Amino acid sequence: MGDWGFLSALLNKVQSHSTVVGKVWLSVLFIFRIMVLGAGAEKVWSDEQSSMICNTKQPGCKNVCYDHAFPISHIRFWVLQIIFVSTPTLIYLGHVIHVIHKENKLRQYMQTHSRSEVVKIPKYSDDKGHVTIKGNLLGNYMTSIFFRILLEVAFIVGQYYLYGFVMDPRIVCARAPCPFTVECYMSRPTEKTIFIIFMLVMSCISLVLNVAEIFYLACSRSSRRKSKTVPAAAIAIHPRFNGDTLMKNEKLGLHGASHSTA
Repeated sequence: MGDWGFLSALLNKVQSHSTVVGKVWLSVLFIFRIMVLGAGAEKVWSDEQSSMICNTKQPGCKNVCYDHAFPISHIRFWVLQIIFVSTPTLIYLGHVIHVIHKENKLRQYMQTHSRSEVVKIPKYSDDKGHVTIKGNLLGNYMTSIFFRILLEVAFIVGQYYLYGFVMDPRIVCARAPCPFTVECYMSRPTEKTIFIIFMLVMSCISLVLNVAEIFYLACSRSSRRKSKTVPAAAIAIHPRFNGDTLMKNEKLGLHGASHSTA
């Protein structure tokens, strides 16, 4: 798990700049993918090649058959999946850090200069470093979610085409330098199948959370737009009331003027 420390520390910073659904996605990534991969899956796959038994002693045949059945190890495949899926989020984190740094410099400039000289004001962050996901940040955040969805789907499809979702205990191989069609047998196929299905379920849950977060952001944005347009709409709905009030004010003004001339 020490190898994941740097990535975990970076992703932990994203939590304070994410939505509620995004925080759930990060929790799934930390607990059910990174921790399970580091704590259990690596030990299960530690003997995948050394404990594989083939019905021949031809030198090199065992290695060739293993390479044919597993072009890439499941563990390395899942490591690549986690890194690639996390990359769009890390790019978003870099954008957030840049925005916070830029607006902190703007606050320092506002403290040393008069307000009449300041053209812009901080738009995305507050004094404590908390950001509001809107404008360019919202666009970057939704783009990162979109790429996370594409990468999750690509890795799920890639895993299916590489070696499926069930560990077959028997591997049939007929590649050189094997002298004939060789049968090899994997160690602990049932236990490895359980981990394969578990990681597949976690990928599907992450995919569903990403889709749900896009809908959550879209609904939040539409509700903010409606809340901004309600006051203006409320004024436009009652023009008669505004006209009657204006006429009453004019009558009162004329009545007061006639009293003063009398």
